[in-house]
Order: sequence, then C-alpha cells, then structure tokens
Amino acid sequence: MRTITITPREEFRISVEAENISSDKFASLNIEQIKSLAVWQGNRQKALSDLFAIEGDDAPATAEEITIRLLGDFSSVKRIAEGMTAGLVEVQGSVGMHAGNNMKGGLLSITGDADDWLAREMRGGKVVVMGDAGNYVGSGYRGEKCGMRGGEIEIKGSAGAYVGEHLCGGSISIGGNAGDFPGAANQGGTIFIGGSTYLPGAEMSKGAITVKGEAKVLPSFQKMEIVQIDGVDFQKYAGDLVDNGKGELLVGVGSS
Repeated sequence: MRTITITPREEFRISVEAENISSDKFASLNIEQIKSLAVWQGNRQKALSDLFAIEGDDAPATAEEITIRLLGDFSSVKRIAEGMTAGLVEVQGSVGMHAGNNMKGGLLSITGDADDWLAREMRGGKVVVMGDAGNYVGSGYRGEKCGMRGGEIEIKGSAGAYVGEHLCGGSISIGGNAGDFPGAANQGGTIFIGGSTYLPGAEMSKGAITVKGEAKVLPSFQKMEIVQIDGVDFQKYAGDLVDNGKGELLVGVGSS
C-alpha cells in the first residue's frame, strides 16, 4: 500500500480548484511529480506544492493501492477526488464544493462537513460524510438529465436542499434532516432520510424515498397502505402522479 499525506500551508481566502487530488492522478507519479501537479487558486495556476505540504511513499502504485490523507481544513478546496475510480481519499476535516464529482469507484471519507454538490453525477464507489452536507448532494449539474447513476452516499448528519435531484441510480442515506425537495425528478435511485424534510419526490417517475421523520407530501401523491419496516410504521404513497410517476414514497406514520 502507498500512503500520501497532504496538508494546507495556510488558510485559503481564495478557493482552490484541486481535481488532481485523486488516487488515479497520483498512481503513476513519484512524489516530486505529484508536487508539480497543477491547481488553480482564483485565476492563477500554481503547483500543488505551492499550496500544500506533501509527504509519503515515493514509489508509484496502482490506484487501488493508494491512500491519500488530507489533514486540516479543506473547506475552500474544491473537486477533491473528482473522477476517482479506486483507492481511498481520507479527509480529516471538511471539504469544499464538488468533492467526489463523477466518482466511479473507491472511497471518499470525510470526518467533517461537505459543501454543495457533493458527489455530483456519481457513477460508483462510496462517499461517507461524518458531519453535514450542503445542497445538491448526488444531483445532476445544470442541464443534465441524470444526476447520480450508481454508488453509495452516506451522510451521518443533515443535508441541504435538492438531495438526489434527477437521481438515476445508486443510494443516498441522510442520518438527520434534509432540506426542501429531496429526490426531485427521481428516475430510479433510493433515498433514506432519518429526520424530516419538505416536499420529497416532486416530479419523481421511479425510485424510492423513505422519510422516517416529518414530511409535507405533495397532493399529487396517491395515499396507499401502511407498511412496517424494522418495527416502524410508514405511510406509503405512489407518485408523482403529475408525471404519471411510479415512484414509492414512505413517510413515518403520524409525521406527514
């Protein structure tokens, strides 16, 4: 196994675009080559080592054999682990926008919080956030027909609005509350929300959304039977009927 540790040299007042922080990008490179990889801070291109201290094993390895440890505050660093197919990126802190964009494999683990657009259009792999996440978790970017297509996202805390917008596959689990319109235009993925939310599943055509806490349900959902999961009663709904949807929405009984 090969381990590489990255630490910010300072607190960033201007955000950093760092899509090169990825096991796939590091795999064939030695430490000096990794240090010379390009990042953008505002409108200025810099070397990775200009902004971060980098240490670790020098010998190249496969992406599957690489662990990247990010120590410190990365909340102003965007696009970490973008397009990753294998390996482990372990963030011991918080991350900026677009972390895990288009991931296809591997594990992105975040001990703090994640900003907006976490795991945008993810295809595979797993993302775990121990804290909270922002808006548009697992969603599609503007104009995209599909957001997340596969893989797994687990948020231990709460998340913002539009979780899983245009979801086409994969699963998203939120331990706490979610903001407005989770699963909007869901086309086949699954979302679990341990807390409360508002208007889940608007315009969904397929897929499933489970809300254990309170939820305001759109009138375009058809009320079905009561179902029990792990000893908990849920009211089942079908919809969104505005789009002739065949999605399944479950809301904790007495919460809707």
